[in-house]
This record gives sequence, C-alpha cells and structure tokens, in this order.
Amino acid sequence: MNVVLAVFVVVGFAATIEYFDLPLHARNVTQRGTDSLAVLRDDSLSDLEKEEALQRQARRLFGLLGILAGGSILALGAPLGIVWLLGRVGIGSFERTLSVLQRIDFLGGTILVGALAYLFIQRLRTS
Repeated sequence: MNVVLAVFVVVGFAATIEYFDLPLHARNVTQRGTDSLAVLRDDSLSDLEKEEALQRQARRLFGLLGILAGGSILALGAPLGIVWLLGRVGIGSFERTLSVLQRIDFLGGTILVGALAYLFIQRLRTS
C-alpha cells in the first residue's frame, strides 16, 4: 500500500505542477532575467530609464517567485498531506511512504517512467 501511496505522491506532484503550468513560469523567470541583463547592457538608455525598467522587471520577478514558491509548496504539500491523513485513518503509513519515496529503486523507476512519459507527450504535441 505504501508503494501505491508513494506513486500517488509523485503523480500528484507532477499533475499539480502541470496544472499550475509552473514550467512556463520558470521559463518566464529566465526570460525576465535575460531581459534585465539586456537593459543593463543597453547603452542607449539613461540610468533613470534603466532603473525604471529594472524595477518593472523586479516586480514581475517577485510575482513569479510567489507563483513558483506557492505552486511548489502546494504540489508537494497536497499529496503528502493526503497521505498523512490516510495514515491517520489507518490506510498506509506516512513514514513508510516517505521511506519508499527515498528508495533508490523507486527513484530510478520514477525517473525512467517520467522521462518516457515526457518524451511520449512531446511526440504527441509535435504530431
């Protein structure tokens, strides 16, 4: 049962990340950082224009940080919270589920299945 609960945690984590589109937000952070660096390197802008542009970027970056931090906490916290609740009512064990999540064979299987699923989804999207 604990292996099933561990799979639930992994799938719940991945589904929550996908639902909130956190990879897109992470790419936006990268783009905002690149844009900020371009502002700093732009010799055609005055110091005041650079400062204003960087402050706009900073506000957007802080907003994205909140989305990424909150989404990440929710993505991990919700499935683990459900497993904890199930453990409290006698369905599985929270501690043993955490042990399963840390096993090297489980981690390796998760990485392999996740990579194959990612490649499969990418192939479907490009078709």
